[in-house]
Amino acid sequence: MKQPKNQGSYNLRYLLSICFVATLGGMMFGFDAGIIIGVLPYIEHQYDLSGFNLGLLVAVFSLGAAGGAIGIARAANKYGRKKIMIVCAFLFCITTIGISYANGVVFLAIWRCAQGVCIGISSVVSPMYIAEITPARDRGKMVSLYQLSVTFGMLLSTISSFYFGKNDLTSLNWRFMFLSGLVLAVANLVLLFFIPESPRWLVLHSKNEEEANRIFLRINRYDEARSSQEIIEIRNSVSKDNPHSRVAFKVLFGKAFLSIVLIGIGIALLSSFCGINNVIPYMQKIFILAGIQLTNGLLNAVFVQMVFFLSTFIGIALIDRVGRRVLMLTGTGLMAITLFLLAWVFQSDSSSGVFILVLVMLFIGSFGFTLGPVGFVLISEMFPNEIRSRAIGLTAAIGTLTTFCVMLISPYLLNIGAAFNFVLFGLFNIAGFIFCLKFLPETKGKTLEQMNEVWKKK
Repeated sequence: MKQPKNQGSYNLRYLLSICFVATLGGMMFGFDAGIIIGVLPYIEHQYDLSGFNLGLLVAVFSLGAAGGAIGIARAANKYGRKKIMIVCAFLFCITTIGISYANGVVFLAIWRCAQGVCIGISSVVSPMYIAEITPARDRGKMVSLYQLSVTFGMLLSTISSFYFGKNDLTSLNWRFMFLSGLVLAVANLVLLFFIPESPRWLVLHSKNEEEANRIFLRINRYDEARSSQEIIEIRNSVSKDNPHSRVAFKVLFGKAFLSIVLIGIGIALLSSFCGINNVIPYMQKIFILAGIQLTNGLLNAVFVQMVFFLSTFIGIALIDRVGRRVLMLTGTGLMAITLFLLAWVFQSDSSSGVFILVLVMLFIGSFGFTLGPVGFVLISEMFPNEIRSRAIGLTAAIGTLTTFCVMLISPYLLNIGAAFNFVLFGLFNIAGFIFCLKFLPETKGKTLEQMNEVWKKK
């Protein structure tokens, strides 16, 4: 296959500045998802939470995310990616203030759910925007910046938790942990006004091809031939009967797209059941089961999230070299091994807190350079233009709903036994390895418009 015409040089500095702003939504995603690690021991004690109530308060975040993800596709198609990201950033500001001053479990749950809605919107629109504005050659790296931003947000949340954390479980400093996220939310809101709309959205929805051409020209270093070719390819990628990609959900499950959508759902399920949503939110509970003190656990969480953040750079470096499929296979294999080792250590009479910390770091690091960035990249690039926004919304919603289930039952699983908990998620990773080996195609280096051909061959 000959090289697509958008594979030449482009304005990397301009593209990076755009993608950086788009990934700030991911930073808020990471901060809001990670802050519960530090907050949880305090609200668990102060509101006497356990079992179902504890799991529900943590998991309602994902329930909101599912609603935000599945409900945003139509709005993103109608109003554009940029406007939706701006609305999402504004909601991040409101929900951050709201949860910081919430009184009682009910209001905490309501605001936590509202934060989840913002996360669901961000997890769909930001990677979609980055994928649509980036040339195919480096799209994997650029979309991976979203996951890097998520992990950096998590790192910042653990630093905030450690800074405000105390051994006194009656302390109200957990409110400051939540409130510190307002800095990121405001920065996200302000900077979004300075980036362009997705040029692919402008073309596909016949909004303003001249503006789309100006954006492509700037990205392509004013190469008029290449920019014009991109616009022609985008136009040709969508059927004449459905020029604006306004497809109903039932179309996703028709003969033409069913296999593609099912593989996307499989990736979303793997991301939920690989164990990351069991280990990260309940990290302090795991450390306490290992005999580690609360403030030491909060410090350990900083080290774990630092490994998460740094390992994502490895994923960014590899994703457009070795490909998506190899990284998915590597990740599921490594995560299964570390989870089985964690189960063995907890079952052993000579279990060590240091050894458990190291294994948690290895588990998080394995996810950080494989499933973490690759999952976002695959979901953002694998679907044809005709169904992309709908399919991304559906898979993100399914992923967050299953994440809700994992977070809800995790306290029960850990109460049954840490060893049982880790063996269960290790088995899920083995199933994920088989799924990737058998069904997952390689999408490296393909333009978004070439994905139809990839699936036809598959």
